[in-house]
Amino acid sequence: MLRVQKPQSPNVADLTDCIYVNTQILPENYAALRSGFAGYPSNPRWTVAKYQAWKFGRQLRDAYTKGHMTVRSTDSMLVPIQEGDSLDDKPPSKTLWKIPQIRLIGYQTV
Repeated sequence: MLRVQKPQSPNVADLTDCIYVNTQILPENYAALRSGFAGYPSNPRWTVAKYQAWKFGRQLRDAYTKGHMTVRSTDSMLVPIQEGDSLDDKPPSKTLWKIPQIRLIGYQTV
């Protein structure tokens, strides 16, 4: 039997009661994402994925407080300021956060 796969769409996470965000973070890490957005400290017992979700929530909060992001009035989504209140029907862009590469000095790869 042929399996039909649904197209993957970004998950919508609720940061507060009235602010939502499109994210690729798994639903089991939404609590850490909300914790970071609310400004709570990280939990030392969290896994790496939960810590990264918390850190992403902090980055969203910082961008929101600095005015780089805004809450769209039509659907209460947190979006970059240039997307603001535009009524485009295009899907949200899939920007990936890049992980910095660590470069070891003095080591050679074989």
